[in-house]
Amino acid sequence: MEESLKRKQSEEEKEEKDAKKRKRVQRPYSCEKRNQGRFVSAFENMTKTPSEFFENFHMTAANFNYLFSLVEPFMIPKRNMRPDAIPLKAKLATVIEMLASGTLQQHIASSYGISKQHMGKTVDLVCNAICSALSGEFPRWTKQNMLKWAAEFEAECDLPNCIGAIDGRHVPIKDPPNSHKAFFNYKGFNSIVLLAVCDASYRFTYIDVGEYGSEGDINAFSNTKLGEAILMDRLEFPEDRSLNAVPTPYFMAGSEAFPLYTRLITPYVDEAVTTTQRIFNYRLGRARRFTEYTFGILCYRWMAMQRTELWKPDRAQKIVSACCSLHNFMMRTTSADLYFPQEVVTETAFADLPTCSVQCEEEDAEYVRNTLLEYVNSPTGSIPGQYEEVFDNQNEEQ
Repeated sequence: MEESLKRKQSEEEKEEKDAKKRKRVQRPYSCEKRNQGRFVSAFENMTKTPSEFFENFHMTAANFNYLFSLVEPFMIPKRNMRPDAIPLKAKLATVIEMLASGTLQQHIASSYGISKQHMGKTVDLVCNAICSALSGEFPRWTKQNMLKWAAEFEAECDLPNCIGAIDGRHVPIKDPPNSHKAFFNYKGFNSIVLLAVCDASYRFTYIDVGEYGSEGDINAFSNTKLGEAILMDRLEFPEDRSLNAVPTPYFMAGSEAFPLYTRLITPYVDEAVTTTQRIFNYRLGRARRFTEYTFGILCYRWMAMQRTELWKPDRAQKIVSACCSLHNFMMRTTSADLYFPQEVVTETAFADLPTCSVQCEEEDAEYVRNTLLEYVNSPTGSIPGQYEEVFDNQNEEQ
C-alpha cells in the first residue's frame, strides 16, 4: 500500500513539473532578440537577390525551399517533446549558412538570435534531418550502377573497369577529454577520418565518417561496411571484362596508402619502378585524382569542413556527413557551372592519407594489376601523350 501511494505521489509530482514546463513562457528579451535576428530581418530580402542568397547559403532560394520540403518531416518534434519558438525554416537557414560559410557556431547563433544552448541542439537536429532526408543521394552499389560508373571513368580518364576512386581526409576536431590520443593522427592533430568513394562526376558514391584519426588507412577501410564486404568478397560485381583477351575484374582505384586487393588496385611503389609501371601509375592516378577534386569542391562550398576543430567528435561526424549529403544534393539539383567553377576542380585538391608500403599477399590482386599494366602499355590501351607525360615528370624529379 505504501509503495503504491509513493508511486502515485511520484507520478503526480512529475505531472506537476511537466505542467509547469508547458506553462513556462519565453523570456521577453529572448523573444525580442529572435524577432530582430537575421532570419526575420534579412532572409526574405536575400531571396529577392539571387546572387546574395547564393553567396550566403551556397545554393539558390529554389534549392533551399526544395531542401526544406525534404527535411521538414524529420525536424518536426515528437509528441512527447515540447516545441520551441524557433521556426523550422529558420533552423535550417541557420545551419545551412553555418555549413556554407564556416562561421563560428556562436557567431551565427548570435546573428540569428538563438541561444548557445538552442544552437547546439539545432545543429544536431538539422544535420540529422539532412542525413536522413538525403540518404537517397548516395546510390546503391548494384551491378548496373557499377557498369555506369566504369563507363564514366573510362570516358573521362581512359581507365577501363574502374568503378570508383577511394581516398580519405583527416577532418580536424576538438581534443576530446580522456581520449588517450585515440584521435591524434600522424600529422600532429586530432581528427576523425572521412573515407569516401566517388565517381567520375565528382559525386560521392559511398562515405564513412568517424574513424579515429590514429587508425591507419588499412583499418579505416577494413572497418567500414563497404571495406568488409569487399575484403570478404560479399559484394557482387559485374562479370569480368575482357581486356586484350584477358578477363579482368572491376575495381576501385586507391593510393599507395591502401592495401592491394583484387577489387582495390594501388600504384607500384618499389624503389626501382620500371617505365611501364610509371605509365600504369600515371593512368591510375588520373582516376584517383577525382577523390582529391571532390574533396576540394566539398571544402570550397561547405567551409565548415575547415572549421570542425571547434567541435567534438560526435558533432563533427554529423556535420561532415551532412556536408557530404548536401554536396551530392547540389550536384544533382544545380548546374555544375554554378555550384563549382572549373578553376575549383583544377586548382583545389586534397590528399591527406599517408604513404605506406603495406601490400596484400594476394596473388590474384597482383595478377589483376599486371594485367592492367600490360593493357595500358599495349597499342590497344595506350593513350596519346602518356609516355611524354611520364618522362617529363621523371625529368622534373631528377
